[in-house]
Amino acid sequence: MGSSVTSARSTAAEVPAGASRDGRQQHLGTRAAAEPVLPGGAARLGLELVIGGVLAIAVSALTQAVVNRVPVPLPSHVPTALATFGVVVVTAAVVLAVTARRLPRATRALGVVGISGLATALLALPLKGTSFYLGGNSGDQTFRMQFLGRLADDWRLADLNYADLPPFYPSGWFWLAGRYADLTGTPAWEAFKPAGITTAAVVPCLALLVWWRLAGPRRALLIALATTAVGVHPALAGPFVDEPYSWCVAALLPAAVVLAWRAFGAVPARERTGAALALGVFLGLAAMTYTLYAGFGALLVTAACAAGVLRARAAEGTGAALRTRVPALVLAGVVSAALALLVWAPFVVAKLRGASGTAAAQHFLPQISTQLPAPMVAPTPWGALLLLGCAWLVLRARRDGTAAALLLVVVAAYAWYLLQTFVLAAGTTLLAFRMEAVLVQTTAVAGCLAAAALWRALPALARRAGGPVAGYLRELRLLAALALGAVFVVALQSAPQSLAHPVEAAHDAYGAGGRTAAGERDPEQGGAWIPDVLRAVEDVTQRPASELVVFSSLYELATFAPYTGYQQMTAHYANPLSRFDERRAEIESWAQASGPDDLVRRLDSGPFRAPDVFVLHRTPEGYQAGVTHDLFPREPNVGWTTVTFDPELFSPEHFEVREVGPFAVLARRS
Repeated sequence: MGSSVTSARSTAAEVPAGASRDGRQQHLGTRAAAEPVLPGGAARLGLELVIGGVLAIAVSALTQAVVNRVPVPLPSHVPTALATFGVVVVTAAVVLAVTARRLPRATRALGVVGISGLATALLALPLKGTSFYLGGNSGDQTFRMQFLGRLADDWRLADLNYADLPPFYPSGWFWLAGRYADLTGTPAWEAFKPAGITTAAVVPCLALLVWWRLAGPRRALLIALATTAVGVHPALAGPFVDEPYSWCVAALLPAAVVLAWRAFGAVPARERTGAALALGVFLGLAAMTYTLYAGFGALLVTAACAAGVLRARAAEGTGAALRTRVPALVLAGVVSAALALLVWAPFVVAKLRGASGTAAAQHFLPQISTQLPAPMVAPTPWGALLLLGCAWLVLRARRDGTAAALLLVVVAAYAWYLLQTFVLAAGTTLLAFRMEAVLVQTTAVAGCLAAAALWRALPALARRAGGPVAGYLRELRLLAALALGAVFVVALQSAPQSLAHPVEAAHDAYGAGGRTAAGERDPEQGGAWIPDVLRAVEDVTQRPASELVVFSSLYELATFAPYTGYQQMTAHYANPLSRFDERRAEIESWAQASGPDDLVRRLDSGPFRAPDVFVLHRTPEGYQAGVTHDLFPREPNVGWTTVTFDPELFSPEHFEVREVGPFAVLARRS
């Protein structure tokens, strides 16, 4: 993990992108040949990311183990106190390193250790005592744990809910988490928590290593700390911390655009090729993990290429500028497509063979998606850092390639919000609210770069001013360092309070044992009966859970056993090839059967594989289940209808019936 750019002996690594060694800015289209696009090369960076990622995973695992074993009274504010202590220690270490005259060779490794440990502690401490990740077993987390369970049960790609359909939701992160669950023997629903926490710990470390190459070690340390804050604090960038796999892409997207901006400038062909390969790998992995950000990133890389052509056409001519840059863009596209097909090939093949369906994943228009976010004007220290970053972007974009690239991301993110208005006419959205994380991450990076630039500028200003003013400026430098540290402390120490609601949901959720983290059990809650229902299903079917198609509106069942479901909880999470609305109509038709034989006939003659097991609520009106339908663009966007079955439809001749608390388990006889 030692740096090939030794800061202890040279300050060359701290020269910002677009600047010459004496500090004079170079024109955007004529970068100095001595300053490579990616110092050390793409291959070396890839190796560093692997080594750094492994180290971060090890530190996170060790930190989680320590947190789980340390006796802490719950409920109490002791976890918050411990988290605050960690925030102060790590932030102080980063500020001291950034302001030190020399950096030891081990700084990079120590940075990975400190950042990964801090990010882990900020999530693991509030979640101590529960086996669930943030949000528990409700809302989106239900289908995420179901997906992880499906991929933990079998390494082959599968849809998160439906049998015999190619996967639609990107499975990259879930596949890795599933392998972890399978190899360690951890139940999939429990594996989601360590996988989510570890991801939150690894991502800022990857940002540290990438920016170490792009901007130098001191700036990279600040950016890693800022990335940690954005990644674990939902109030800073929206509720994305409960979706760790999307954060992998959003956090690194600004760095990828900076690399693209440099690569399509005036650089040697070999460097451009290496950068194109790196960009292709990033976009390919992004497509395997989170499609929306992958598509947004591809547009930004293309825009960076177009900007490079425009900058170079005066010196090289339009034709030459295109010939030297477009092939690199195509190379990045080919590499990214090849990687994406590792996940998307089954779905693409199904579509090419004529499979059809309608996707509703983008049928979501919350209020935060209809208004432009302005986190930089929030009256907080964090808002001041983002505002400083925005000012730096505007003032430096014409002379600094890094600033120009980051400004491109900010402008594109806001344009995405505005473009969504036109897309609404087509009956869909661009899920614009997802761009808030990218926007905050980008302006936070800019804020760190701006703070570093001010820090470097103050000594020169002091020399020019002379006299008493010089002394004030030197003192101002110390105050600036302390203020920057205070910004991070204030932002990071409030993360546990900001997570209060999803943490409470995690502690209140019912586990596989039918009890909450506190050991409580309320028979009025469906989760309290989950272990009994699972045992009943196993007893009446005598078949592996992965072979069963289950119909129930107790969707939590599928987080504890790898069932395939007849219907997904909402159309927004359903595979487009599932024909969600047709399935809902089938369910409603079953309830209208004239008798047991008619029900069996309808089940056997339907267009989809019929359920092997029904798990329905027992009520005085009959057996009931809820089905949903899409109400987009209304808010809320999901409607709920109760379907009632006459218990006499499930005759002993065709079904084995078990009553479990408020539920009826109804299994088809062979």
